[in-house]
Amino acid sequence: MKHFLILVVLSLFSSAVVASGTHSHSHDDMMYSVGKPGKGVPNRVIEVSMQDSMRFEFSPELDSLKDGETIEFRVRNDGKVQHEFSIGNSDDQVKHAIMMQKMPDMVHNDPNTVSLKPGESASLSWTFMGKDTVVFACNVPGHFEAGMKHSLAIGH
Repeated sequence: MKHFLILVVLSLFSSAVVASGTHSHSHDDMMYSVGKPGKGVPNRVIEVSMQDSMRFEFSPELDSLKDGETIEFRVRNDGKVQHEFSIGNSDDQVKHAIMMQKMPDMVHNDPNTVSLKPGESASLSWTFMGKDTVVFACNVPGHFEAGMKHSLAIGH
């Protein structure tokens, strides 16, 4: 009975957060599937341009990730519609896409995901950990399906 009550309370809390339409609170000490929020001086800085062609443009090119490496992503929405930049593995992105289908106007400002209107920019610092494949995605409905994603395995 105690476990059932805890599940009910957690379910109600998570529903309230999701129903709010925004998702912005501290996750700084949390571990995610492919790492955690970066702290300190990054190993690299990568500029990310989000395009209405449903592509991410990385500068310099993002062609490798190392276990333990911290990258600061400087993300810009250079398009005319809202986009998001999300860091996770494929399971994370599937779950996030389902949530975004239910609430397409949801706005994120989390350690691993930012939503940006046209012309806006933000920075995410991320320390990659493990051996999983990282999926960078825009989960605004239809964008991922149109190709707005980039996958890369964490190497050593």
